Amino acid sequence: MRRRFCTLLFVVGLTIGSALAQQALPPRASPTAHIVRVRTGSYAGMCYGYCVREETTIKPGSIVAVSRTFSEKRKYPDVKVKRKITKEDWEGLLHSIDAPALAAFIGRIGCPGCADELVEWVEVQFSDGTKKSVFFNEGNAPPAIAGLLQNMKTMSEARLPQAKPHP
Repeated sequence: MRRRFCTLLFVVGLTIGSALAQQALPPRASPTAHIVRVRTGSYAGMCYGYCVREETTIKPGSIVAVSRTFSEKRKYPDVKVKRKITKEDWEGLLHSIDAPALAAFIGRIGCPGCADELVEWVEVQFSDGTKKSVFFNEGNAPPAIAGLLQNMKTMSEARLPQAKPHP
C-alpha cells in the first residue's frame, strides 16, 4: 500500500513539474506590425548596489538607460539617463534585426541565473503590442543576435557615457 502511494505521489509530482516547466508560446506579431522599441538588460541574484538590474531601451528618437537595485532603494535610488538618437541610429539598429535574429528570440535558453550567473536579456516590442524576448547567461547570447547586441552596446556607449554608475 505504501509503495503504491509513493509511486502515485511520484507520478503526480512529475506530471505537475512537467506542466509547470512547459513554456507558453509567445503571441506572434501581425504581418503589418513593425518594431517600436528594443530593450536589453541584465540582472543577478547575489549582487548589491547598482549591479543588480540594468536596462536600456531604444526607440525612435531616444535611448534610455536605467540602473536600479532590487534592495536598498534608499542607498541606491534609480539612476536614469536619457539621450536623443538620430533617425539613422534607429534605422541602423533595425537593420541588425533580421529574420535569423528574430528567430533567436525563443524565451529562456538553458537555465539563466540558476548557478547565480549574470542573466542578460533582449526584447523586441512591436506596434501591435506583441513582444519577443530571449534570456541567457552572460556571454551565451545566440549568435544570430550578436550584431544586434553589438549595435546596442555601441549606441549606448556613444550616447550614454555615464549610464552605469558604480557604488
